[in-house]
Amino acid sequence: RTPRAREVGQSWGSTVLTTLVALLHAVLVVFWEAPDTVLCNGPGTCVPVAYAAVAMRVVYFKRCRIVFCESIARVSHMSLSGKLLYPIADRFLVQWEQLSKKYKRAKYVGFVI
Repeated sequence: RTPRAREVGQSWGSTVLTTLVALLHAVLVVFWEAPDTVLCNGPGTCVPVAYAAVAMRVVYFKRCRIVFCESIARVSHMSLSGKLLYPIADRFLVQWEQLSKKYKRAKYVGFVI
């Protein structure tokens, strides 16, 4: 089980340590599994996993696509996970058309249920 980078309500000060622990775990799993694609949807576990996939691209020259699907609850603004993954995601999917107009690389896909 991959640890979360940040729990709901966790202080920002302690988030640094938990994020580093989550990133280390994610690097171990991603490097071991060597996936072709990482599909993430926004909880606290996806950011370290996606950045571990980027590290795998650099270290092993192994292409790993990163596909992020923003939460249906995000109508007009991206989540923190979305903001952190927008620059590195190969595909950035949103479920509200307003977001696709606001962020040029976002692709509107309708509701994903």
